[in-house]
Amino acid sequence: MADTTETTTRELTDDAGRAWVALAVESKVAHLKNGAVLAFRAADEPEGEPVRSNVEFNSFEAAGFAIRTMSEKEIHRRLGWAKTDAGIP
Repeated sequence: MADTTETTTRELTDDAGRAWVALAVESKVAHLKNGAVLAFRAADEPEGEPVRSNVEFNSFEAAGFAIRTMSEKEIHRRLGWAKTDAGIP
């Protein structure tokens, strides 16, 4: 399972009615520095592997701020893109 620091999470529901949790997952970002990536995990699979998006952050603090303040429209858009990239209907 991916290493996650779940200081900030946010619950949302996709267009199919499935509940998801947005969270930050540890990742190497620009210049191979430690950072985080926006990811989503199905709420009914708390031990499941998060679906990563292409949104990178320089720190978990920056990721937490973005997760808390991202508009509903934008976070749903990012979830949709992450699911499409992962082949999830």
